[in-house]
Amino acid sequence: MNTSCQRLMRVVLALLTGVVLGACAPREWLLPKLGVQPPKLHDFPADFTPPISAQTGRPMPGFGGGGQRLPVTPVIFVHGNTVSARYWLPARRYFLDAGYPRNALWAFGYGWDNVRYFDSNDLSVASIERMVDAVTAYLSKTSGRELRQVDIVAHSLGVTLVRQWMMQTNGWHRVRNFVAACGANHGVWTAWPDARGQNRVVSFELAPESPWLAQLNRAGETPGPTRYMTLYDGTGWSDVLFPAPRQDSPALKGADNLAYNRVHGTHYDHLELARVPETLRAILDFLRAAPEPLPQATPPAILRQGERLRADDADARLHCTDDGRYPNAATPPVREQLLAPGRLYTCYAHSSRSGLSSPMARFKRRSAAAPRATPTLGASPPPGSYEQPQRIALYSDDPDAFIVYSIADTPDTGSPLYREPIYVAGPVRLQARAFTADGRASEPLVLDYDISLELIDARRTLQRQLDPDTPVHYAARRKKGR
Repeated sequence: MNTSCQRLMRVVLALLTGVVLGACAPREWLLPKLGVQPPKLHDFPADFTPPISAQTGRPMPGFGGGGQRLPVTPVIFVHGNTVSARYWLPARRYFLDAGYPRNALWAFGYGWDNVRYFDSNDLSVASIERMVDAVTAYLSKTSGRELRQVDIVAHSLGVTLVRQWMMQTNGWHRVRNFVAACGANHGVWTAWPDARGQNRVVSFELAPESPWLAQLNRAGETPGPTRYMTLYDGTGWSDVLFPAPRQDSPALKGADNLAYNRVHGTHYDHLELARVPETLRAILDFLRAAPEPLPQATPPAILRQGERLRADDADARLHCTDDGRYPNAATPPVREQLLAPGRLYTCYAHSSRSGLSSPMARFKRRSAAAPRATPTLGASPPPGSYEQPQRIALYSDDPDAFIVYSIADTPDTGSPLYREPIYVAGPVRLQARAFTADGRASEPLVLDYDISLELIDARRTLQRQLDPDTPVHYAARRKKGR
């Protein structure tokens, strides 16, 4: 082979190697190897400490802050799967041009920003909590007033993620407006429950008719005092993630649902729908239609006097249900609620004057029988590592107690109500408590479940196939990174 042919083959081999590396290696790893630092959005004030991502364990990149003026409720933009806070840069520009101050516009990159490593709803709940905590704490300090609410605009995976965060943390009272763009609220055809690989958690979550979505939607799709708007295609053609017959999957019962392309005859796709001027105008109009909460106002609380409930604020009213579902803004408000025998009430108090609300709470009428001992809880199957999703049954030694649970923190009475086994699709810490009618609570039951491909790999190594007595070497630590 002559020298020119050898040189050509080396060039072709180098090009092929580059293509393979570019397709398989994360750019965050590859670019530094080539002496190129990948771009990273970090547009925060010097005195702001970015929250830590629950997915990556690193400070979240993004933008936000930059001034003392805060005349409006701040907006936190939450991106979807495999993208980043950069997705929301056009929205920031639009809101700035519309008069919003920089101090009121925030976005964070909570996940992997990589199409080969999907994010998960359950695994990212803690990231949303840290975002909201970081923004409200910082703005309370810099503005000199206690900030109690934010507006959230979410896209795609961010929609179901924010909904799960509000439910798992009993946090609806913290969100004034929630705009949900292109969310898989009733499933997406690209998610399959038999998906393999590190990406499978989100497939178990968002597959059509999945048990995870059933849990999210079962007690009501628009709970609490939050105002809800959805924004989506609706034609079944422009957003490829929601073809017919699932073109209305992003809609939520009780929300202001806007099937934008169907209504306006436009053709914006999945990524365009949330950040073109026309749809951003609709989002902005929805946010501005809500009155601003009174500065320095105190949220109302629910008072119990015997078997009656009322708010501690004369201007506040109670919103209550007794069927296991969450109340919302459409639930008729009452001055007081009488607790009937055999009913479990879920309530929040809302003040139309201040615009603030209490967290959800649950109440039962006390029994005339002598009080039992403080309840205890158990679970089946026990915590541990499993190859596939599990349904966790909880039980109490007090049949009159009600059980609540959370994957975010120690649950309170307004946390998700246990009514049937809990579907666990990924590695989570599940906590549960039982509450009696007179307010006694069990000790928190803390359960660590690991639904892990690493366990599958450990059980199916070649060595174990040849010698089944070989121990399964797995330390119940899910791999991070790519």
